[in-house]
Amino acid sequence: MKKWAFIVFLVLGIGLSESFAQSDSSAFYISPNPVEDDVTLRINYAGKDIKGVRIYDIIGKEVSFIDLTGKAGRTELTIDISALRPGIYFCNLYSDRGIIESRKMIKNK
Repeated sequence: MKKWAFIVFLVLGIGLSESFAQSDSSAFYISPNPVEDDVTLRINYAGKDIKGVRIYDIIGKEVSFIDLTGKAGRTELTIDISALRPGIYFCNLYSDRGIIESRKMIKNK
């Protein structure tokens, strides 16, 4: 009887330059990425229907919400994520109509 073994590799785009991972036409930037304690969110969205940023862990559980109601245009804020466990998170920029843009964030330490 033959026995087979399969090895699956998961490649996570760690180490990609920010200019490659986030295009100039993006409404939403995360810096630095990977991040340790403090992350800067740069938002450039002209729509008046902006609601906020929701951060989800890898299994889809919401771990944070940043309210941006009434902050149309350019907004930059730094948030402390030191309480989050190391791992992969998804940051979604929301408006009244749903998700505007989504970004992957890698939390170290």
